[in-house]
Amino acid sequence: MNININFLKIPINKLYFIDDVADFAGLSVEDLTLLQEEYDEEELKGIFEALEWATKNPKYDFLSLLPNLPHSNKDIYLFLCKIERSLNTAS
Repeated sequence: MNININFLKIPINKLYFIDDVADFAGLSVEDLTLLQEEYDEEELKGIFEALEWATKNPKYDFLSLLPNLPHSNKDIYLFLCKIERSLNTAS
């Protein structure tokens, strides 16, 4: 399977608006609705696959995807895990 990790930029972008990853519980129902409205089925598939990959690769340099983020690589990884969990719970 060929994973396009650039799809991770979509959920990671939300970190510009989150001060502390520990306070983030996962995607809200509103977030999930917006995601489905903004992206087509193929893009959503890419996002889901990239998130699944990310949860299995904690050592990857996630900060390299959006270098100006004010979060550590570890926080980005934890954030992506929370996003992936909330997507799996919703489906």
